[in-house]
Amino acid sequence: MTKRSRLAACAAILSLATLGACANQTNLRKAAFDTMSAYHVAATGAEAYLASGSVNATVKADIKTASAAALVPLTTLDTAVSNGNTVTASELATAESALAGLQSALSIAQTTTTTGSN
Repeated sequence: MTKRSRLAACAAILSLATLGACANQTNLRKAAFDTMSAYHVAATGAEAYLASGSVNATVKADIKTASAAALVPLTTLDTAVSNGNTVTASELATAESALAGLQSALSIAQTTTTTGSN
């Protein structure tokens, strides 16, 4: 194999690796947008529950805590996406986990509302 052929082969491998990294980053960014959108839906539900008449004080506190906890990694994620920075799988997983905590608190709120145990 000539030096030129080896260089061409190396360039081709690097191009494939770069394409793979770009595709992965595209998927991470899409998942970040989806996670941020899901948070906005959950936050709207949280606000509606908290603004309603009589709410369970424990559930209210849980929602506020979960919402505040979710904002930290989601803000980091939003900043990375807005600035065009790399989104990592770890950042995304942290944000998704925090969102799941808020969604769980909202689920409990719905259960206490529908069962009348406010």
